[in-house]
Amino acid sequence: MKRALHVGAAMVSALLLGAAAASAQVVVVATATLGGGEETPILLSGAAGTAEVAIDTTAKEFAVTLRIFNIPTTTTAGHIHVGPKGIGGPVVIDFPAIAGRLGDFVTTFRVGEAAFRPAAGIGINTIDDVIQAVANGNAYVNIHSTTNPGGEIRGQLVPKAP
Repeated sequence: MKRALHVGAAMVSALLLGAAAASAQVVVVATATLGGGEETPILLSGAAGTAEVAIDTTAKEFAVTLRIFNIPTTTTAGHIHVGPKGIGGPVVIDFPAIAGRLGDFVTTFRVGEAAFRPAAGIGINTIDDVIQAVANGNAYVNIHSTTNPGGEIRGQLVPKAP
């Protein structure tokens, strides 16, 4: 009887551990400080901001918080681009509801596969490729405006240590 209880307890423990591992969520967090000095070419802008991106690698979902200040003319778009600091790269994740903002604003939103734009020319074929780029510090946030359609402020996403 004791043996049956030990075996039963071991099976329950294994099931619970397996369920916990299956539900474990891996999150990659990266932050950026945005400014005109990060644009390519460098741009004199009084605008500044921060971005925090938390990526649920299981759900393939990006939770983004933008804190933007002193945008001098209305915003036209916001994105995550793939590229190293100082080099322009392609848009790979589009941000919703960024256009038409002016001055200071804070916004938080979530985006997933529907916001993904492949960039096959540089090997970004899936959203997992974007996640890897962010995790490796090879991506940046860019906010575009009517005055500077190529980008008003930009900041390299720096991954936080787990």
